Amino acid sequence: MKHYNPNTHYNPNMTPFDNSEEAWFWCCLCESLGCKRGRGTHKTIIRPCESSDIIIAVKRLLGSGIISQEHAKILSKYGMQQMPPHPNFGDSPRICKLWNEALDFLNNILKQKGIVA
Repeated sequence: MKHYNPNTHYNPNMTPFDNSEEAWFWCCLCESLGCKRGRGTHKTIIRPCESSDIIIAVKRLLGSGIISQEHAKILSKYGMQQMPPHPNFGDSPRICKLWNEALDFLNNILKQKGIVA
């Protein structure tokens, strides 16, 4: 039987993200740079998670039907651009609405996990 140990590293210097948007942009940046672990002592700010923790949270939202494929595509597109959609830059109000909905759902999960303050 396999034993799974939860990621319980605690460091009093860890800084949670202010919101899910900040966490999502950080996650996408880590993934685009090929970071294996987002948490690390070599960084100026030590985060309470790895980028994979945030991706898993999004996958759970998607798998449970809380967010749609369209939500996930919008999160991915704008996350990789490191800029949220905005109507003044030609993005539709619908895309902005879906972006905000997805981040609101993600925020709930990340707060429960202590990833977002």
